Amino acid sequence: MKIYLISVLISIVMMILSAVAIYNIADYLDPPVTDDGHPYMPTENIAKSIIGSLIITASTFIAAVKVQRERQKR
Repeated sequence: MKIYLISVLISIVMMILSAVAIYNIADYLDPPVTDDGHPYMPTENIAKSIIGSLIITASTFIAAVKVQRERQKR
């Protein structure tokens, strides 16, 4: 049970960090500004950051569980 709790905490931290990083990268590459120069809500960039962070979160959780199980066997 302890393995899963630690893995969830690591995954949550990675989700927060990766969501912010992916959003900033997406915002830099595709700024939410119209041709006139008016800013608008960057829903596409938000969706990209959420999807990307969920993928990173899942892979981080799986990797953390595997590493902790290997350490526990030793």
